Amino acid sequence: MSKVKIGAFLRLIRIEYSLFSAVGVIIAGFLADDLIGFQWEYVFAYLVIFFCAAGSFAFNDYYDLKNDIENSRVDRPLVTGLLSPRASIMTGITAFALAIVFSVLLNTISMVGVLASLPIFFLYNTHLKKIIIVKNDVIAYAFVAKILLGSLVKVGGLVPLINYFAVMWLRVGFAFEVMLDIGDVDGDRQLGVNTLPVRFGLKRAALVCVILYAIIMMMDPIPFFLQIDTRLYLNYVFLPLILIPVVSYLFVCISLTRNQSKINVFKLKKQVFLTMQVGCVAYLLGVLL
Repeated sequence: MSKVKIGAFLRLIRIEYSLFSAVGVIIAGFLADDLIGFQWEYVFAYLVIFFCAAGSFAFNDYYDLKNDIENSRVDRPLVTGLLSPRASIMTGITAFALAIVFSVLLNTISMVGVLASLPIFFLYNTHLKKIIIVKNDVIAYAFVAKILLGSLVKVGGLVPLINYFAVMWLRVGFAFEVMLDIGDVDGDRQLGVNTLPVRFGLKRAALVCVILYAIIMMMDPIPFFLQIDTRLYLNYVFLPLILIPVVSYLFVCISLTRNQSKINVFKLKKQVFLTMQVGCVAYLLGVLL
């Protein structure tokens, strides 16, 4: 397989997003204080989330091909012809099958959660993404699912910090999907896809994102001031680190309010993705140091 084909395949499964999603399980394990040393349960959970994400992205490119062409998404390998639709659908099927195999190696509650989620992620690509609000809710759930799995995989329980972290990720996931819808609004409108920007306009959709990001900005440092978790309370390593994503979200809000163009939205997409990673690192170092 040529380097071009390999690169196209990695873009198909959004390798950076799939890996980051899977790392969320590990982070959740540390936040829940369940992951101490090497544990096979977390290896299996990591692989489950990775293959769930990779399969979902592959299915997305297959079922969203017409929309991607309309939106001139030359970053999609099916649009450029580097990969065939058949390769995309086979990748999705294989990845979901592997996710099922590894989920069987987890405890019962985790396995049931994975098996219940996979049909939702598949239906998102085939039908649910066409339903306003529902599409955003599914993506928000996908953001939260890896956090919940990381806490349930070992002892089957949720601690306050995980619940708090999950609420934040729910808001980030919803806002992130709405922001991407803003970038795709022209093609969505042409194809009759009903999204928040299509229904209510770019400025109102951007306002939804700004409100949700602003909530995250306020929530991010709260564990320093309130005893949600003793490891983060008055932790002076955590505080300056978590202020970095807070400032980054502020700049995202300002930029998105002023400019909802496709170019700016996809630039902000990269910034938000990086900001999420920095926020995770801040929480991780906060509980470890």
